[in-house]
Amino acid sequence: MNKWKALAGSLIIGSALTTSGLVMAFPDGDHGPRGHHMGGFDKERMFEHLADELDLTEGQKAQLKANREAGKEARKADREAMREVHKQLREAIESGADQATLDSLGAKLGQLEVKKMQRMQEKREQFESILTPEQKAKLEELKSERKERHEKRMQRWRDKQNDE
Repeated sequence: MNKWKALAGSLIIGSALTTSGLVMAFPDGDHGPRGHHMGGFDKERMFEHLADELDLTEGQKAQLKANREAGKEARKADREAMREVHKQLREAIESGADQATLDSLGAKLGQLEVKKMQRMQEKREQFESILTPEQKAKLEELKSERKERHEKRMQRWRDKQNDE
């Protein structure tokens, strides 16, 4: 059971770390039933803000939109597969399935997570490939600022946890 807990924990942490930096830079236009992703992040608005910060041209914006549209169906299929494996895993745990079954489902989940991370890396590379050197420098600056803000928030959170 410890192997499973370690795998699940590392997948959650890895997913959170990967997603936090990419939601802003790589929106895919899928906003879910309420028009927002992840309970409040409007990825289209965040993309527009980033586009303004980087001073993207209309041509660059059009290229990014075309790139997002090109992978939309594949991302949808990946999300469906991830939901299905999560559902199977929940059901297996609730029914008291044996460790081999849980490990197998955990491995499937891990494979899907790796595939997702690889796609995100491809999207990041596509995104950066259309930027000018000046825009790339500005993007790095924005990433650094975002990382610093995140670290400060995490430190405040840790401090709060220690006070309780």
